[in-house]
Amino acid sequence: MNRDLPARLKTIAGMASLHAKGRRVIDVGSDHGLLSIYLLKNGLFEKAVLTDINEGPAARSEGAIRANLLSDRAEVLCTDGLAGVSVGPDDTIVMAGMGGLNIRDIITRYRDTVSDIPSDVRFILQPQKSLPELREWLSLEGFEIEDEDAVEEGGFFYCILCVKYTGGCVTLTDRELYYGPVMLGRFDERPEYKAFLDRVFAVRSRSDNRLARVLEEMK
Repeated sequence: MNRDLPARLKTIAGMASLHAKGRRVIDVGSDHGLLSIYLLKNGLFEKAVLTDINEGPAARSEGAIRANLLSDRAEVLCTDGLAGVSVGPDDTIVMAGMGGLNIRDIITRYRDTVSDIPSDVRFILQPQKSLPELREWLSLEGFEIEDEDAVEEGGFFYCILCVKYTGGCVTLTDRELYYGPVMLGRFDERPEYKAFLDRVFAVRSRSDNRLARVLEEMK
């Protein structure tokens, strides 16, 4: 298999390896297994658990793992989110390419099954939608947004978050919810991402008064 990845997955891989505290990655909604295979083959992680709620994608991941001779380092589970996965104290959990509210629900169900979330567990999150809602929920439920990055692929920008559990609740400003508490300080490095958000938000603000106020503040 070609070890290269599309820009979105490559950025996710970079953030996962940068912030990982341990050597195992849990790839939730892994689909074809491209991300986990890349992480293992490039020595960024030693072990991987791949999960998918549907049998078809799980089978594709299993086949890809076997084809790349990684069966001794990777396990594929057909399960809903993290159900049945024993999360280690320093695992890196990736949830990418799904809705922000779905990510919220998966984390909620996981949290409800454990007495505490270890502080060294890192969540690498790339929601397809509902990003402000996800940021708000995370900050109010004891999660800290440790890092953010953005990447362009196919004419669209994707934002990736690195999150850890601290137990402390923070109320983000509306500006932070929409633009990102970390990304706000990086727009000099990512002017094209801010321009993209401005265009998207200009349309959405017609039916979102909260967002309209944020755009006025950003002028």
